[in-house]
Amino acid sequence: MPSTSETGSVVGVNDTMIDIGGPVRITDFGGDGPLILLVHGIGGSTENWAVAGPALTPLGHVVALDLIGFGESEPRGRRASVEDNALLLAEVTHLLGYATATLVGNSMGGLISMIAAVEHADRVDRIVLVNPALPVSRRHPPDLEVLTKLLGPLIPGLGVPAFKAYRASHSPEEETAETLRMVTADPDTVPAWVKDELTEANRRRRDKEWAIPAFLEADRSIARYVMRPQRFRKLIHRIGAPTLLIHGSEDRLVSVDSARWVASERPCWTFAEMEGVGHVPMLEAPEPFVSTVAGWLEDAR
Repeated sequence: MPSTSETGSVVGVNDTMIDIGGPVRITDFGGDGPLILLVHGIGGSTENWAVAGPALTPLGHVVALDLIGFGESEPRGRRASVEDNALLLAEVTHLLGYATATLVGNSMGGLISMIAAVEHADRVDRIVLVNPALPVSRRHPPDLEVLTKLLGPLIPGLGVPAFKAYRASHSPEEETAETLRMVTADPDTVPAWVKDELTEANRRRRDKEWAIPAFLEADRSIARYVMRPQRFRKLIHRIGAPTLLIHGSEDRLVSVDSARWVASERPCWTFAEMEGVGHVPMLEAPEPFVSTVAGWLEDAR
């Protein structure tokens, strides 16, 4: 592991701040062998992998990171777009001393992993897409609450005031509860200690003036793919790395119909649909999630 840099402080016992044009927080879950890099979704951080991260260590050296503009990775002049964060994955892989990594990306992290597999293919061994950001299904578009929270902030002049108003009227605990209600099929499946970690991450985020602008920049960059199906289709057909696509059947943010479309476009990919699970299988159903990833990686090797 790299030593702590002067760009930031260590957040937890397994956390280190490294310097790649600015601070990047990584959480090392341990393990030996090939690098497995865990990539969170929009608004997330390494806490999103608190359950699945340790369970994946028999498969390799498991590391999660805070993307630029999220968690503890202050932008400091860097951009929080999906393209810039795809480059970050390649840079982290190199800095950790590996030629390539298996990328495991959830939601926005899945889209970032796909872009990395195209733009920085020499650094990517395999990718696991976990309910990735995908074009909206015409048959089952997101519900009104999801559309409001994802697309509302993109309206010019509305994003920053809306975020500030929301946080002024909701405690970090309420924010966590509301988020889990939207992204999980059953919030009670998430352990209480994980909810506490997510809440603490929300609390820290409120003190960072750069967090809201970074979120909005990332959200806009996602929209340039998911609102343009033909651009997205070209992206997935350029991916040469072996790919596992995992998707929860009860996802309110990204319909499983969208995942089925991707699976039909790329029949050489492995597609695993998780019944009764929402947008974050690694938190809702960690055991079957880890088992699915482990089985696929072992078969591939």
